Amino acid sequence: MGVLIRRFGLQPGEPPENMLLRNPEAVGEIHRLYLDSGADILLTNTFGATRIRLRESGLDDRIGEINRGAVRVAREAGGGRALVGLSIGPLGRFLRPIGDLEFAEALAAYREQVRAALPEGPDLAVVETISDIREFKAAILAIREESDLPIIAHMTFTEDGRTVTGTDPLTCVTVAMALGVDAVGANCSVGPKDLLPVMREMARSSRIPISVEPNAGLPRLERDREVYPTTPEEMARYASEFADIGVSIIGACCGSTPEHIRSIRKALDGRRPKPLDSPARTRFSSRTRTVEVSDDLPFVLIGERINPSGRKELARAIESRDSAFLRKDAMEQATHGAGLIDINMGISDRDPVGTMRWAIQTVQQAAHCPVVVDSSDPAVVEAALMEVEGKAMINSVSGETDSLESLIPLARKYGAAVLGITLDEEGIPESTEKRLEIARRIVDYARSRGIPREDIVIDPLSLPVSAEQRKVCDSLEAIRLIKAELGVRTVMGVSNVSFGLPKRPIIHSTFLAMALHAGLDLPIVNPLDDSIRGIIHAADLLLGRDVGGIRYIQAHGERVQGTIPTPEPQTSPGAGEAIVRCVLEGNKEAVDSLVGGALEGGIPAQEIVDRYLVAAMEKVGDLFEKKAYFLPQVILSAETMQRGFQRVKPHLPSRKGEGRSGRILFATVKGDIHDIGKNICITLLENHGFEIIDLGKNVETKVIVERAKEEGADIVAMSALMTTTMIRMREVVEALKSSGVKARTLIGGAVVTQAYADEIHADGYGANAVKAVKESRRLLSDRLLK
Repeated sequence: MGVLIRRFGLQPGEPPENMLLRNPEAVGEIHRLYLDSGADILLTNTFGATRIRLRESGLDDRIGEINRGAVRVAREAGGGRALVGLSIGPLGRFLRPIGDLEFAEALAAYREQVRAALPEGPDLAVVETISDIREFKAAILAIREESDLPIIAHMTFTEDGRTVTGTDPLTCVTVAMALGVDAVGANCSVGPKDLLPVMREMARSSRIPISVEPNAGLPRLERDREVYPTTPEEMARYASEFADIGVSIIGACCGSTPEHIRSIRKALDGRRPKPLDSPARTRFSSRTRTVEVSDDLPFVLIGERINPSGRKELARAIESRDSAFLRKDAMEQATHGAGLIDINMGISDRDPVGTMRWAIQTVQQAAHCPVVVDSSDPAVVEAALMEVEGKAMINSVSGETDSLESLIPLARKYGAAVLGITLDEEGIPESTEKRLEIARRIVDYARSRGIPREDIVIDPLSLPVSAEQRKVCDSLEAIRLIKAELGVRTVMGVSNVSFGLPKRPIIHSTFLAMALHAGLDLPIVNPLDDSIRGIIHAADLLLGRDVGGIRYIQAHGERVQGTIPTPEPQTSPGAGEAIVRCVLEGNKEAVDSLVGGALEGGIPAQEIVDRYLVAAMEKVGDLFEKKAYFLPQVILSAETMQRGFQRVKPHLPSRKGEGRSGRILFATVKGDIHDIGKNICITLLENHGFEIIDLGKNVETKVIVERAKEEGADIVAMSALMTTTMIRMREVVEALKSSGVKARTLIGGAVVTQAYADEIHADGYGANAVKAVKESRRLLSDRLLK
């Protein structure tokens, strides 16, 4: 649609949806071209038809007219020969913590779009080109809340097989399946070749149909004309490969034409979709990582430490919203092997909902682990699930009617797993058989509400041996019965058993070993306890979960081999090292005091900036390029560095020429209304001390030149998402030079390359936000030297 609609008269900078208002016949003709080429599904021209996107072009008061009209035009063009898919694209703004958009705002925008389109009767909804897993969830939830339309849900992946915000294919599939979509896959992104490994991973892990719509390659400019390299014949060959690996819904995205669809149709005619045989595994996800629970995989630990019960220091941190304390707790647990992190805020009379939201946000920023929402209050649980970036687990659902009726629907709606505890209105049962009965009630209720068996985990509850000695064996027997008769995973808080006795670690470590042998899948433990980790590693080895003993040897090789020297005792880091670590961890709350302490300790202000703050961000940039860090961490670290810089700034020598890092004039060029990439770059540049003048998007060349003169810009930075608008960059570069503006030029964007920067004689090219910072430093240094 995007390519063809321009051939039918779409003007630069004009939103594609506007063609539905001024020339609906052109949109209908495009649909007919694809229909005649063999398409089974026609996607409506509504990719950006939400209030948030339409507001940019002043069309937000015509949402209903546009969405209804788009479905009607597609249906009339299809004439009953094809299904009509309501296209739902990204909102153009990132959700928190990457951007400033709240989940509730995104959900409301998508719900409004779906409501607007429903009267014309679309056959299905197709979520497209989403790079943020939380936005992905918001779009799916909106469709589910407003309709019973079948859903195909796509994310968009880069060359490294992840979305720009770090989500991998397995996590995409895990979240989509949990939310109950009908097919999951990828679209846009790169060409079909680079999407093959993404689709293989999805096919290995999905139990629902897989869908793909690759671009016809990445476009290039030839004589200022947009050219996509993948021919219809090549696309057809890749379509066959996609079908071979189990993809059953196949199309094409940017740069494709009716000829591409015709070739795909010809290649696939007569073929039947290959069945998927992915095992039903219990999975939990963060934004960037999925944890699987299976009898042939190592045991997964749930970290128990974020629970104020018995931890007065944590209780005080929760009361004062001490993010640094909570972040440190989460990071330590993740570093010491926690697969999931349980988050229990205890009883907070002040603001239980707000406190849990804060805790979820903080832990997710600190650790890659999926989270367990530990609360029985439905309002608290729902608020938490709206913040969750991946697939969480609710701890806990009891056999009580109120608990089942209030929490199971939330798990189904938000795609969470359920942790059920064998407790009902009568309390903890006396007999093992009664525990099994309650467990069966929870499992049956959850399954009747759409929760699959693999997303139900049961805790038969461990009681203190000091009070209920004979019931310890009952808990172990309950584990065996629940697994054998109900076929679900089991979980248990191990340390409860030793409460009230001396030498507690001896007791709960022994109990852990016994429980693992009985079939416990998910022990809730303190992962910082060396003995607990040792038992887990040994159990993995002895039960064949650690093939070749690799994990055991990695963890305990020093003791086993006796050849690796014992490390020196850890000492407290110096002030500079602490600042570096603070920036790497994104600890905004602690950086002020650390920088202040360094100043008081006699470290020169300039040394703090150059040797510690800037050096730390350079390490962050390296980690980002190695895919060890992702966009949310980069932004958090940048904000931490900037806060540290503001603390040290008054102590810097005020010599002429050193008052600022440089002034950058930034704009998205004329005809382009996409500014997510520009805004991310600005965030990082500002946090590196650059002064930014943001001209916004769709900016005329003459405006850029005039403002560059007025502001005395050191660098003019330009962004473009489309090949049809990147040609404006050449105009700007030439206009700046002919006007005598001495500013250096920096360009970037999804379709921009180093080769294009060289071709138009731009001074620098930023492939991503981190590289844009490095290039800006280089350009500024070069300008000052000249």
